[in-house]
Amino acid sequence: MPQVTGNSSSEEQAAGYYASESIVCIAIFTIVFIIGIPGNGLVIWVAGLKMKRSVNTVWFLNLAVADTMCCLSLPFFIVHLALHEHWPYGWFLCKVIPSVIIFTMFASVFLLVAISIDRCLLVMKPVWCQNHRRVKFISLICSGIWMLAFIFCCPVFYYRETSTYDGKTECGYNSGVDDYIDYPVNVSVNESWDYSTYNGSDFWGDTNEGNDSVPLASAVINITRAVFGFVLPFGIMAVCYALIVFRTRANQFHKSHNRTLQTIVCVVAAFFICWAPYHVVGTLFVVPSLRTRLMESLILWDHLSTALAYANSCINPLLYVFVGRDFRAKVRQSVQRILENAFNEELTSSTLHRSQTSAEKNLSSTL
Repeated sequence: MPQVTGNSSSEEQAAGYYASESIVCIAIFTIVFIIGIPGNGLVIWVAGLKMKRSVNTVWFLNLAVADTMCCLSLPFFIVHLALHEHWPYGWFLCKVIPSVIIFTMFASVFLLVAISIDRCLLVMKPVWCQNHRRVKFISLICSGIWMLAFIFCCPVFYYRETSTYDGKTECGYNSGVDDYIDYPVNVSVNESWDYSTYNGSDFWGDTNEGNDSVPLASAVINITRAVFGFVLPFGIMAVCYALIVFRTRANQFHKSHNRTLQTIVCVVAAFFICWAPYHVVGTLFVVPSLRTRLMESLILWDHLSTALAYANSCINPLLYVFVGRDFRAKVRQSVQRILENAFNEELTSSTLHRSQTSAEKNLSSTL
């Protein structure tokens, strides 16, 4: 793209914005990691070990696994940002870590789509669900979702390479013409703030080309990610919940189903709020004319949209606790049992009877 340079004051201001943005993003990543790992671990523990295996627990267990995998990658990117975008982990992790991010993103959105369809069928076709909605069947669907997400992340692993410029190693795609990179992007603010070194939300460009064109492979990957990872899934989810609202208004649903539906709607809404800026920024970089006019704003908002997307990985456990009453009860019950076992060598028969009665009551309901 053409050279875009400013005076020294604008360069210092832009560099200051980027430094502040990096600090904010590192803080957000750290908070997400601190909350996301134990939060999702608790979900996996309760849904996988403490609750009776049901369709709902299978759905949310798989969501928690995807969120945990995403959170585990955060320390790598925190160090990456702290080192001013230098990639110290080598070529293999350059392929693996970004692939895991895209893998978990697609797994999460495909799971949310499947959950939405499942809830819609439960309302619209209750007889069919009574005969076919089984844990084994849902587990097979989840396995298929993980395989589909793996297929969508393969281009990331294939094209990823490390490149070294002036002693600084960067991790990005080699698409044949330009280098294309995933979030977090490789954006450096040196003594000279030059927008020509930054070629998009997911791009760092060939500054020797001197044009505004976007390499075809990069554009296809970015657009495919936005369409199949956000636009199409959210459209399907919107239709499903519109049908559910229409049907439940005419026919009152059971209270426990309404509670479960409320939890799922909150999870879907959180996904939309967290991931919409990420895909909007990525899509704007694909349009050369918009990318040129909005370059400064896109650069400054790029990391923030990424941090917001990562935040979705720690929000779901909080939603389960504050929205899902049954899940909250089971968390309290599990913590209570651990404390009783830690503080007492033997439980009295009355305590055992009380715990057993509480467990049977809780296991009779779904999330």
